[in-house]
Amino acid sequence: MFQGPSAKEILLFFIVLVATLTVISIPYIWGKISHAREVERAFFMRGRSLGLTDDEIRLLWKYAKDFPYDPQMVYENKPLFERVVSRIIRDNIEEVRLIPSIRAKLRFDTIPWFIPITSTRDIDLYQTGKLVVDGVYVDSAIWDKTETELHLVVLQALPRPVRIGEIVKFHFIRENEGRYSFDSVVKDKYTEGDRLVLVLEHTDNIHRVQLRESIRWKVNVPVEFAVVDDITEEATEGAEFISGKIDDISTKGVRICTEALIKPQEGKYVIMNFSIGEHGFENMLGQIVNVRHMQTQVCMGIKFLKVSRQEEKVIDRFILEEQRRLIKTFKIGENE
Repeated sequence: MFQGPSAKEILLFFIVLVATLTVISIPYIWGKISHAREVERAFFMRGRSLGLTDDEIRLLWKYAKDFPYDPQMVYENKPLFERVVSRIIRDNIEEVRLIPSIRAKLRFDTIPWFIPITSTRDIDLYQTGKLVVDGVYVDSAIWDKTETELHLVVLQALPRPVRIGEIVKFHFIRENEGRYSFDSVVKDKYTEGDRLVLVLEHTDNIHRVQLRESIRWKVNVPVEFAVVDDITEEATEGAEFISGKIDDISTKGVRICTEALIKPQEGKYVIMNFSIGEHGFENMLGQIVNVRHMQTQVCMGIKFLKVSRQEEKVIDRFILEEQRRLIKTFKIGENE
């Protein structure tokens, strides 16, 4: 009763199917090719606008196009750039010679103090720290660095000789930002004068612990303040205010410096009046947690005792805006 399709009908069906798939696929494939060409063209245009040569752009494109991001992020995102550098070093060591020039043009040779570092390539020269050998902490410092190596000068006697090929740990503190450590393989060693220098491999596996609960931002804000023994109404009413400058600020406190001849003590209380943008902070109460006497001024680290959520938001927003402004000027070369 049922007769199957003939060979001619089956052939016709497959011809129609192939033709349909071809009609659908060609525009799709062409669209993908066109989009890829446009992305590459935009990548090269952006690179040239940043002062990169075509050879430098081609090197970045070769690796950036394989990441699951917009390739142009390599021009803006330093951690992504360092991942590209690591792949170039691993796969194409001859092209490493182009990296210092690219790094300088993208302004990735230095980074603002408040941005965490993500690679040992970011560590400043002469950064001091502790080399750990058999549990003993030895004073050391970054002596030199290239795109492929980090040179660490040892400033004290080691508990034993360090062998080439072994893994060592280095701890250091980046002022006002974080505490860092990393492990690395000793590639070589030599002496500089009477000091031992270890040649270490770079690593992106760098560990960070933030020093403070909140970011402390450097500022130069006028402040009127008074130091009092306690926070009773009688003590605050008779307080004598003097002038100073807020040297840094966070949502948790400030550092005030003054040229006035005062001798503040830790544990004393401070009443402060200052402004951040259009917001005035009146009769802010804090407690002195540390005092630093310098040649021409006295600086006090002060912890806020009473700060509203609204005031915290004002400080947070101010710091965020300042970060964005500094990063922008840093990138376009105005922050020399």
